[in-house]
Amino acid sequence: MKIYVDGSYNESLNLAGYAFAVVENEEIKFAQKEAMILRNGNSVTAELIGVIKALEYCQNQGIQEVTIIHDYNEIPMFAFSYRKTKNPSINSYVRKLREMRETIKVSFLKVKAHTDDRFNNYVDELSRKSIEEFLERLLKNKNNSKHSLENR
Repeated sequence: MKIYVDGSYNESLNLAGYAFAVVENEEIKFAQKEAMILRNGNSVTAELIGVIKALEYCQNQGIQEVTIIHDYNEIPMFAFSYRKTKNPSINSYVRKLREMRETIKVSFLKVKAHTDDRFNNYVDELSRKSIEEFLERLLKNKNNSKHSLENR
């Protein structure tokens, strides 16, 4: 099984977005995206969250072997303890990734970002879109709350 992952981070808004897509026979079988407020985050953290969410999907589906396809070259270095960081936020996600590797056989494949790899481009776009949609929901909720107070 192949799963493409990507993450985005908006530093000025402290928003992280991730996306992953399950690809079989050159077709997207499942995709997921989400954004969240993440203080002291960065694009590395967002990408790690994407990998973890993809592995959680595998656990939930009973998938025991997966290839994670990513465009950030440090992901496998973190997963296999070749790379360390002093960032506590990143370290907590790295620990989770290492724990998940104990129950799922994970291999990693790096692809070059922003090239003609359609599935990598797809998850890149989804991760960015998740942040946009998150902001739209926040603004809509803020406007609805404002109107509710005005109508009292």
